[in-house]
Amino acid sequence: MFSIVGQIIGTGIFSNPTFILINCGSGGMMLVLWVVGAIFAATGVWNYLELGSMLPRSGGEQEYLSYEYPKPKQLISFVFLIMGGIFARSAGLAQVIGATVFGNNIIFAIGGPSYTNDWGARGFAVFCLTFWLVLNIISTKFAIRANNFFTVLKIGLLVLLICVGFAGLSGRLPNQPDISNNFSFEGTLDNPGSYANAIYYVIFAYGGWYNLNYVLDELKDPIKNLPRCAITALSLTTVLYLLANVAYLAVLPVAVIKTSKLTVAANLFNTAFGGVFGGRVLPVLVGCSSFGFVGVIFYSGSRVVLEASRKGFLPFDRFFSKVHPKLQTPINSLVLLYLLSLVFLLAPPPGSVFQFIVAFSGYGGYFFSALSVIGLLILRRTQPDLKRPIRVPFVISILFIVICFYTLVFVFVPPASKPSGYPYFRT
Repeated sequence: MFSIVGQIIGTGIFSNPTFILINCGSGGMMLVLWVVGAIFAATGVWNYLELGSMLPRSGGEQEYLSYEYPKPKQLISFVFLIMGGIFARSAGLAQVIGATVFGNNIIFAIGGPSYTNDWGARGFAVFCLTFWLVLNIISTKFAIRANNFFTVLKIGLLVLLICVGFAGLSGRLPNQPDISNNFSFEGTLDNPGSYANAIYYVIFAYGGWYNLNYVLDELKDPIKNLPRCAITALSLTTVLYLLANVAYLAVLPVAVIKTSKLTVAANLFNTAFGGVFGGRVLPVLVGCSSFGFVGVIFYSGSRVVLEASRKGFLPFDRFFSKVHPKLQTPINSLVLLYLLSLVFLLAPPPGSVFQFIVAFSGYGGYFFSALSVIGLLILRRTQPDLKRPIRVPFVISILFIVICFYTLVFVFVPPASKPSGYPYFRT
């Protein structure tokens, strides 16, 4: 369960409200979209429970796609590995997102809300990636314990943020925003492209509900523990997320949220507490939440690469499929992910890189998620006798597929607020 919570609660809830609010226009609609995201994640969990209980082995979509679409032999599974596995969802870009948010919050703690230093933030991001590389190489056990520690920290930080929100709702904080205006639907946009972008940011924040499916071989009694862990983790996360967004709207004016970029949580704590504690200490802890997210990605992503190498999907497959005989860690797979992450982190020019990376990683990841669930429905017709300890209702599968394809199609509609630095069709 900690693995799922650790990946879900990482960067999105502390950074994405800015971009969601920009794309939907009002605080009321922002809350509605977070509910839509929870519904999407719940339908995803349910579908992946059937897939995981039907094919109880590590690898996630890589395993499911290979089984569902055997012709051309393992082609779709291979494309997923390159696009959705290594580069997007389970590694590469996802690690860069977490490390980038960590770096930006540390820069906020150093210089305050008005101080920006893009390359300084990237330097802290490199430190974050290097730390988790070394720890995952030294010991899987230590890495898991560190992930659990940061997960507890994230939950504690969210609880504190929510408490600040309740204080704001009760009128106990200085410089109160117009609460009725913040929670209203005034200014709500009606652009389908904007909503597709907003849903991407919401979905990214809920990303991680699929994490245990990548490491089922390391889960004791997966048929019993997979649904229990996944459902508990998602339920806890949903409650925390909704209350956290209420807190943002209770403490910060809508205009401030829209201009906070990656440091909306740091802005909330700075507004509520001020001084060294609110302006320095708490932003560092927000950054540490994203720091822990990177650790979870390193752990699960390296296992995806390991499984792919064992299947011969990668060049030098014998090299990348090796596990160190003494440490029992996939060192070569970890180093590959580290090097890819450095390229994604250091190559792009300054600008709206975070927005592009979130959109790119989501587009590939949820395209293959939709294909996995479509394959699940196909297997019900072609292999009705296949053992399915968990069976998802047909309507739940259709709902998941519809939301996936809405974001895949309508993201090409020009949004009302176009990002700077690149065309709208890249968001």
